[in-house]
Formats: sequence, C-alpha cells, structure tokens
Amino acid sequence: MYRRGVKPADRAGQLVAGRYQLVRLIGRGAMADVYRAVDQGGGGGGVAVKILRQSLRSDPEAVARFEREAQAQGLVRHRNVAALYGGGVTDAGEPFLVLELLRGKSLRTVVKTEGRVSARRAASYTWQALQGLGAVHATGILHRDLKPANLMLEPSEGPIERVVVIDFGFAALEGSSKLTQQGHVVGSLTYMAPERLRGEPGDERSDLYAMGVIFYELVCGAAPFAGGDDFELVNQHLTVTPPPVRELHPEAVDVTPALEAVAQRALAKHPGERYASAAAMAQAIEDAARSLVG
Repeated sequence: MYRRGVKPADRAGQLVAGRYQLVRLIGRGAMADVYRAVDQGGGGGGVAVKILRQSLRSDPEAVARFEREAQAQGLVRHRNVAALYGGGVTDAGEPFLVLELLRGKSLRTVVKTEGRVSARRAASYTWQALQGLGAVHATGILHRDLKPANLMLEPSEGPIERVVVIDFGFAALEGSSKLTQQGHVVGSLTYMAPERLRGEPGDERSDLYAMGVIFYELVCGAAPFAGGDDFELVNQHLTVTPPPVRELHPEAVDVTPALEAVAQRALAKHPGERYASAAAMAQAIEDAARSLVG
C-alpha cells in the first residue's frame, strides 16, 4: 500500500496492455487514477485510461465496484454519456478502463468560477444531461452520484457546450447484487434524494432529484440546501422546502415562473410528485425555456 501522505508515482510513459501509452496524469480520485493516453492499436487516437489504485487491487469490494462501473457504462451509447471503449488488467494486476477522452471542464468548475449561469445556459446543460440520463435509465441503470463534478462540458460547434455524464462508480444495475451494506448510503449528500437518505433503494426519480438540485445550483450559484453539518443537510433534504430561486439569488431575474416550477417539482420530497422520467423532465425544461433569450 502507499504510505500515508505519499502520492502514488506518476506512471506517464508506461505502456498498458501493450497498447495504451500513458501520456499524462489528468485525474486522481479516491479509487482510481486517470491518464491521458495514446491508443497505439487504434490509429494513435487519444483516450483516457482509468486505473484502479494499486492499493485497492486486493480489495474485493473495490474491484467489484470497478467491474460494475465497466458493466454499466458499457451498456450505454449516447452522445451525452462518456463512451467506454474497453478495459482489462495491467501487468501489475490492476483493473483498468479505456474511456472517451474529454478535454473540457466540469460543471463544478463552472459553478466555482462563475457562480450562477444564465437560465438559458442552465436549461441547456440540464436538458442535455437528462438526454444522457434517459439513455442510462433505458438500460436499467441508476447513476446514483449525479453532481456538477460528474457532468463534463465539451467544446461544441454550437453556442453551448456538449454535456457528458461521467463516473458510474456508484451505478446500480437492475438485478445486480448489492455491493454495500443495507442502510449504507453512497453518493454525495448535497444531491441525494430524501428516499435514499432514509435508506430506501430509490429509482429513476432519485436521479431526477439530483438533477433538480443541479439545475437549482446552476441558476442560483448555490445548492438549495447547505447545512452546517451532515445531520443538518440531511434534515433539510427530508423536511425543508427549497426557497424560491429569486429569494436565494435576487439577480436571477431570468428564471421564469415556469422554470421555477420545474426546479420545485424535481425537488419534491416524495418521488411520486416528481417527473416520472428523464424524458418528461427534459420536455418540461424545453417547454419552460422557449421564451428565454440570450
């Protein structure tokens, strides 16, 4: 295992599986490192190679979660979902995935650097994410960790970037065995639906709740709930109605009543009061955004 306080060595320059030349470390998470790489067996194109941390290769749960991520992402083919090209095991016995190389920035970076964005941009970003999420749900997968950091913005020929859903490490597949103990919640509390906080499994509408939080955060520059500690944050998700957008951010004058209604419905405490599907929520945003300009 790596010694505490010592980062793993950057393996740029190494060849993985005799095919993927690691170029540069571009991401480092709790479970895996992500490298920009060149696919020498596929015409020299750029890819991202995600490698499970060496310290976790003997952890059955970590390996199973990594395998589940590959299974989930491999089922989806959509322009708003990061593509999985393949995977395998390194010579050192570490599972790895080969993914679409994304060169843009995350929505988390946008919120941190810009604060709120225009209602038009927020509507477009959310609508695109819902297109990808609908494709994910159609294959029987729940993402379970939707948040701005897991929505990437890629350069596009149009006026607004392409949104790409990433990171299926917490995804749940219908009929798959559970990898977490009952009552153990996975995901980010800021974006987690009330039913999941109560220890219930949740469904597609739990992901839609997370999208409602993201949409609200985009138009306000802040999430609807921000407790001083985890207990307070959970209590707000369970019991507090989010304040109107303009109350939290008076400058959000471009958020129409119709868009406000979309956010409030997506954030309903009970799943049955939310949109029934990603397509339904996307259509509501599209209808509400028709009058927006700029």
